[in-house]
Amino acid sequence: MIHQTSGRRDFKVYAVLAVGLVFVFAGATIDPATNCDASGECAPWLVPVAFWLGALASLSGAMGLIRNPRRGSRINARTGELMWWNEIHASASGSLNLADVAIIRVDASSDSSTVKLLNGKGELMPFGGVEVVPWRLEAWARGVAKIQPH
Repeated sequence: MIHQTSGRRDFKVYAVLAVGLVFVFAGATIDPATNCDASGECAPWLVPVAFWLGALASLSGAMGLIRNPRRGSRINARTGELMWWNEIHASASGSLNLADVAIIRVDASSDSSTVKLLNGKGELMPFGGVEVVPWRLEAWARGVAKIQPH
């Protein structure tokens, strides 16, 4: 079981770049003096703020594409080792033996899903989290359980 993704295959990087470019375009084409609503209130300072926020977002999205950070996980079925890597956060790489994992807990009840690996004592084991596994968390957890039954 191997899963790997990169900055160039991540929708969020393209979304940040697109939103940033829209703000840059708006900031460059809207005349600050005409930035008034129907009641006559004007906020000319908003146009340059939008431009620079767009420039910052565009730069961030472009850097995500240029740097192309990779992240993912791999399970060695022969040895039972789960390895993960995340080039965004260098400290978020590691490995563990699946024989030490007693429970795989997937929580997708809120907007931010989580994956937790617990040992036999119920203690949380270090793991890279949802960023290094496929987006279908339950299917991934079932696949891990098939490879290394508990």
